[in-house]
Amino acid sequence: MLDSKEEIAGHLLTIQQLRGELGVAQEVERQREAENEESKKKLAAAEAEKVAIQRDLDSMKEKHRREIEGRDRRVRKDRHLARLSLAQEYDGVLAVVKNKLEQKKKETAAEIRLQEARARIEALTEYNEGGFELEAELERLKDLEVSLEVDYGLASVSDPSLSRLDLLRFLEILSIRIDAKPNLT
Repeated sequence: MLDSKEEIAGHLLTIQQLRGELGVAQEVERQREAENEESKKKLAAAEAEKVAIQRDLDSMKEKHRREIEGRDRRVRKDRHLARLSLAQEYDGVLAVVKNKLEQKKKETAAEIRLQEARARIEALTEYNEGGFELEAELERLKDLEVSLEVDYGLASVSDPSLSRLDLLRFLEILSIRIDAKPNLT
């Protein structure tokens, strides 16, 4: 029986050793499970951070796209406004030139009438000196000359650039264009 007591004691010792090893193995397993849980938490946090970063990136892309579209709209609007402004300035310049040409036309017409009156005065003066009785017509034409000189002075254009225009040719072209326009009244 001694053998059996020793055998039992050996088995008990083996059982105790195995229990100790089992306890150590269970503790190692618990640590591994804790580490595994910690890793899962870190992985979940990293995944959540990745989703947040992707959301921020998408938001930044959308903001950038809207900024580009806004900038493009502003550029198109500014270009449109610049075209309108340029057209208005062009219309203004055309109106000024048209006004100056109208003034020059009036000046030329007044000058022509003045020259005609002077020519008549000169002719009547020659007739009068030749013994003709034209005193009344001469006085009337001299009064007309004074009136036309005033008209010519008022219609005179001070812009020297217009004095270089071939006004007779311009008036001829202008009258052709005016005659060519349909009557809208």
